Amino acid sequence: MNPLWTSNNDPEWERMDPPGVKDTVQWTHWDDLRTVYGVDEHGYARSAWDNVGVQYGLKALRDGVLTPEEFLDLNAHVGSWKEAKDMGQEGCPFVPSACPADVDPWSARNAHQGDPAPRRTGDPVAIRNVLRSGLVFGGDIDIPVIDWRHYLEDELDMHNAHQSFAARKRMLNHDGQAGNQVIWFTDARPDGPEFDQTPEALKVIDEWMANIRRHPSRGVIGNRPPKAVDRCFATDGTEIAAGPHVWDGVLDRRAPGACTERFPLYGTSRTVAGGPIEGGVFTCRLQPVERAIAKGLYGSWKPTAEQRARLKQIFPTGVCDYR
Repeated sequence: MNPLWTSNNDPEWERMDPPGVKDTVQWTHWDDLRTVYGVDEHGYARSAWDNVGVQYGLKALRDGVLTPEEFLDLNAHVGSWKEAKDMGQEGCPFVPSACPADVDPWSARNAHQGDPAPRRTGDPVAIRNVLRSGLVFGGDIDIPVIDWRHYLEDELDMHNAHQSFAARKRMLNHDGQAGNQVIWFTDARPDGPEFDQTPEALKVIDEWMANIRRHPSRGVIGNRPPKAVDRCFATDGTEIAAGPHVWDGVLDRRAPGACTERFPLYGTSRTVAGGPIEGGVFTCRLQPVERAIAKGLYGSWKPTAEQRARLKQIFPTGVCDYR
């Protein structure tokens, strides 16, 4: 579980709000959108967060980075966040005034623990409401898009770079087209100054819009100016590569393109567990452990009878089937 998510889940998170505000607002992601997610019988916003059947570290197991014993131990103890009504104020290090006496590593007090620790099922009302609301991007977009970001992976920044391609994959899933979206990365690693590509992006998008105004029959894709293509840049803003193949290897099985090689993408706990890069799976379809083993989901690992029993103990209702 990501500790950053605690601040989105915990209504008692330490805040620097004006006096009185923190006593009247349940400052969570869910409560920010309580009119969308809905409110439960305890007065808290409903939560769509779910991790039933999620096999954390599955890819690491298949790649030989985790041993079967480590994989089983991880999934037995990962647990889930408690319900909002059961959460309490964080401790040290998230609340500096609580240090050093009240240590609460990784927000453990607000997580279900045990062996196996229980997982959490997302509120079906919350999931239904948010999907109907339009807040979840489904890929239906027909305006010019320049998705530009600094590449911050080496800083372990929460704004992970793969989200650009998650958006593109949702667009491709929607109608097979993503020609109105171009992806630009500018290097922000500590080998030179960070460069702001925004002025150039605005200039290109302005030219793109002007073309559409002059030639509406050509559509959005047919009016792309020369620089409205996938590109990547060095820390000083100079172009490294541009064109339709610079991001090859991210969403296809082609050899890595020039930008793909320069800016490696990393996964999340859900993609490592087998989830799709585009995300959007609030609660996964489940399959029995025996079926997952028969399908070769665990790679070269062939669980023993004892290990099969352990898997079933950890995942009594089955494991995620993302296929």
